[in-house]
Amino acid sequence: MDVDSTQHAGAVASPAGPPRQHGLDDVYDIGRLADRLGVEHATIRVWLSRKVPWLPAPDGHLNGGAVWRASTLEGIENRRTPGRPGRKPRVGPAHLAEPVEKPVTRPTEIVRHLP
Repeated sequence: MDVDSTQHAGAVASPAGPPRQHGLDDVYDIGRLADRLGVEHATIRVWLSRKVPWLPAPDGHLNGGAVWRASTLEGIENRRTPGRPGRKPRVGPAHLAEPVEKPVTRPTEIVRHLP
């Protein structure tokens, strides 16, 4: 006789109805967020320490690491600014952007005047 696991004493059958909306799939840790954004785990930690404006503060901490709800991270790919955070490079006037030719240097002649 085959016995199903739900027939064992003390076994709990899964509830009927729609799946839970707030399970582990709803939680993002640093590793999962890094995979989602295509960056290294350390990059997420650096962004957190620099408090980049487009990255929301973690919703909590689990086992010492930051975690976010999926609802908190909705649209994060659109909010993320490409490139490195920090000061933007200075752009000078257009005439300075063109290469400047260096003058040709020639050896100088030393002329001695005899008395």
